[in-house]
Amino acid sequence: MSEVDPLLLAAMETVKFEGRFDHNGNLTIYKLPDGDGGGSYEIAGINNKYHPEEFKRISSLPAQERAKEAARYIKEYTNPLVSKLPKVMQAFIQDLSFNRGMGGATKFIQKGLNSLGVKVVVDGKIGPKTLEAISKVHPRALLQAISNAQLDYEYELAYNNSSRKKFIAGLENRIRNRQAIWGVG
Repeated sequence: MSEVDPLLLAAMETVKFEGRFDHNGNLTIYKLPDGDGGGSYEIAGINNKYHPEEFKRISSLPAQERAKEAARYIKEYTNPLVSKLPKVMQAFIQDLSFNRGMGGATKFIQKGLNSLGVKVVVDGKIGPKTLEAISKVHPRALLQAISNAQLDYEYELAYNNSSRKKFIAGLENRIRNRQAIWGVG
């Protein structure tokens, strides 16, 4: 019997967070709202602006195959960051880094570390100093601090750009769901 890949299962949760589904439970392609910043269309967060080739490939698949392929892509896309982190943080950061990019996720990690008193430069690069700092804090405390850093960022974006306010409730929900599922209970 083959072992189930926990990061592929986590990526399926990200697909559920990001995706829209038809009445048969299949992933659909949808138009993005004005101000989203991810292009015009997406499927499970894989948009035609930042992931054009993968968007085209997954969109062309039969509907019942899209979710599995989207999850595979999310895992592969986030692996350069996720693979460097302690296992206990990987699913959480996989979702965060797909939602806000690897540089963005790394900045939230660094801001979280700073808020916990472990000082690192906030540069969006996951180098040896950031990795060492991660090992000095409790994972649950760091994941909460990362969530707080993302919330602060999202609120600041909305404050500075009123067209972003409509996204706040969904982002707060996403952050709560990520924390509930992978917040290292």
